[in-house]
Amino acid sequence: GVAAEGPGITVQLTDAPAAVGRPADAVPDDLLVHQQDVQAVIDALWAGGAEVMSIQDQRVTATTAVRCVGNVLLLQGLTYSPPYVIKAIGDPRSLARALSASPDIRTYLKYVKSVGLGWSVARESSVAIKAGMVLDLQYARVPTAVGATSGSATAGVPIPAVTPAASSSSSRTP
Repeated sequence: GVAAEGPGITVQLTDAPAAVGRPADAVPDDLLVHQQDVQAVIDALWAGGAEVMSIQDQRVTATTAVRCVGNVLLLQGLTYSPPYVIKAIGDPRSLARALSASPDIRTYLKYVKSVGLGWSVARESSVAIKAGMVLDLQYARVPTAVGATSGSATAGVPIPAVTPAASSSSSRTP
């Protein structure tokens, strides 16, 4: 991959501080940034026309999986604690509009108000995102020893029916 730079947006999400007053019905889970919150930001930014994106300075690619384990983010084999910083290069107005239009982000913002989850959005004239690992699949192909269709490896060879008796008196050697 190639490093990228251009106008864009930086979004930061963080857990609620323990000392903030909150509704009596709030549960501890309400105070944490979850996998679906980070995913909602990523989805909205792609929908808003993001050209390049990073989470915690890790380039987001087609193979990037966002996973939360407990209260940490697992990303490309590394773990991160909040705040989670997501950067995107693209038209800052379109990206901000897409964040505002996301129903999942609207839900998150209700928790920002009620329990103090952290949320900030900054439009930037210059966002820098380092190069990421890109998987080049131009040489991927099916190995010649493996049939691409079912039965091609045994073409012309009859396949015997399996019966309970055949399994107990099999003459096949390991």
